[in-house]
Amino acid sequence: MSPVTLLLFVYVSLFTSEKFTVVEDLSDRWKVSSDEGFEAVHASEASGLSTLYFSFGRDEFAGATLHIQSANPYFIFLNGKISGKYQGVVRFAIDSLARIDSSPAFHFAIHQDRINPRDLRTQILSNQQNATVMDGPRERPYFFFRDFVVVAGLLIVLFFVVISRLNPKLAADYFSPSRVISQRDTDDSQASARLTSGANVQFYVLCSMLVGYYLMITFYNLPSRYALPTYFYATDFWSACLQWFKLTLLILVALLGKIAVIYGLTRLFDMRGLARIHYFNFVRLLLLVFGATTVIQFAYYIGRGSDISVFTVFLGLVVVALTLWVVLAFFKLSGRTGHSLFHLFSYLCATEIIPLLVTAKVLFQ
Repeated sequence: MSPVTLLLFVYVSLFTSEKFTVVEDLSDRWKVSSDEGFEAVHASEASGLSTLYFSFGRDEFAGATLHIQSANPYFIFLNGKISGKYQGVVRFAIDSLARIDSSPAFHFAIHQDRINPRDLRTQILSNQQNATVMDGPRERPYFFFRDFVVVAGLLIVLFFVVISRLNPKLAADYFSPSRVISQRDTDDSQASARLTSGANVQFYVLCSMLVGYYLMITFYNLPSRYALPTYFYATDFWSACLQWFKLTLLILVALLGKIAVIYGLTRLFDMRGLARIHYFNFVRLLLLVFGATTVIQFAYYIGRGSDISVFTVFLGLVVVALTLWVVLAFFKLSGRTGHSLFHLFSYLCATEIIPLLVTAKVLFQ
């Protein structure tokens, strides 16, 4: 056992009852190794890396404590020597490190199979005051994200009002709960309309904004073990708007790409004429489900709800909604194909079930 490891266990056993306050978050000092040396890396760019480095001077944080935490196993190297393998919280008394290592600076390396920057914490702590380390994003200034939630919500409502007035009949068709579960579409004229018409595209944009908004609120409040929110990391109002725009654009591209996939596969499976009904009802279900759940989520968040388990449920509802659509699509299309149920199931595997499994894998990584 190395001296550093022995020191660690003695320190933890003696001082586990103390409470600390954060002096500095060392994620701002994270670096990665490259051919040109060490380069700074932002926390939002560290996802998936295997090794991170950070340093500080010998006397820079005298009397403080180095706090490292991750739910997954990790290795710590100090000045090129391995300290040990850890999981959970580990703390080093910096003054004690200085007594056993005379180097002018401490150079740390943390190695994991796949680093999740929302889960990994490297902080300098002081025991002068009490503090609470939260399970969530590093920076959670409530006011800026709450402002984003209110402003973005108003933009979605305004956009919905505008396109509904421009296309009242189409809006009534999209927001009809009875028609989404009905097997008859004879009165649903929009289901046979051109899917790429300007009016329909407006509702695809609304759907993308709505789902992106729902996911932004969910990502921001998920437990730190989830890696996906790292790609949509926001630290102020405008960065939150930018991430929402990016997420909305990704969803819109996916929705438009799904049109091509459905048209191609209906031809491949000899199910022509069903593409419009299939896709129109898919978007309709997304608008209805996420319209309702987003209102609930908005009310919970603005009401100062902060239970991370609730937002984990909100994330799971995405998979529930897509699973519900697979069941509804099977019954809506079963009487129209002219083929066996196995043929229809194969078609749904290609168009819905496989994308559902991929979505679940991405969301819960």
